[in-house]
Amino acid sequence: MFVYIYERGMIMKNIIRKSITTVIIMALALTLAMPVTAQAKGKTKIKINKTKVTLTITKKKTKPTVQLKVKGTSGKVKWTASNKNVSVSEKGKVTAKKKGTAVVKAKVNGKTLQCRVTVKDSRKPVNKPEPPKECQHVWVEKTIVEIVCECGEVFYDDNARISHNRQFVLQGLNGHSFSTNEHTYYECSKCHKTK
Repeated sequence: MFVYIYERGMIMKNIIRKSITTVIIMALALTLAMPVTAQAKGKTKIKINKTKVTLTITKKKTKPTVQLKVKGTSGKVKWTASNKNVSVSEKGKVTAKKKGTAVVKAKVNGKTLQCRVTVKDSRKPVNKPEPPKECQHVWVEKTIVEIVCECGEVFYDDNARISHNRQFVLQGLNGHSFSTNEHTYYECSKCHKTK
C-alpha cells in the first residue's frame, strides 16, 4: 500500500514537472517571437508600386496618366520628372506630354526610388505640305523699247502710238512728237521672273 502511494506520488511529480517545463518553454518561445515580429514590422521595405510603365497617346486619350505610390513609409514623398516628356503631381500622378522616355523619381526618408516611363504616340503624323521648290533660274537678256509721247504717255508698240496720234489729227490738231528709250532687263525662261 505504501509502495503504491509512493509510486503514485512520483508519477504526479513527473506530470507536474513536465507540465511546468512545457509552460516555461512555450512562454520563452512567445517572448522571443514577439520582439522579432515587432522588429520585422519596423523594417518594412520602402518601395514604389511601379518601376516601369508605358503610356500611349491616342486621339481619344491625348494625356494618358498613371498613379505612382510609395509603399512602406508614411513620410512625405517628393516627386520629380527627368524631362518634359511627362509631368508628375505632388501626389505621384504621372501625365504623358509627348513621345519619348523619362525617369520619375520619388525621394523619401533619404531614399530615391525610380520609375522609367515610356510614352508612345499612336496618332498618325500630319503630313505638312512640301515647300515650293525654288526655281533654278535661266536668265535671258531682253530689250524693251518705250515710245514716249510729248504729252507724257508711254507706249510699247507702234500700233498704240499711231492710234494715239490719230485722235489729234482727226480733231484737226497737230500730231504729237515721240521719242524712244531702250531698256535692257533679264527674264527667267522658266518662271518668267524679271530682274
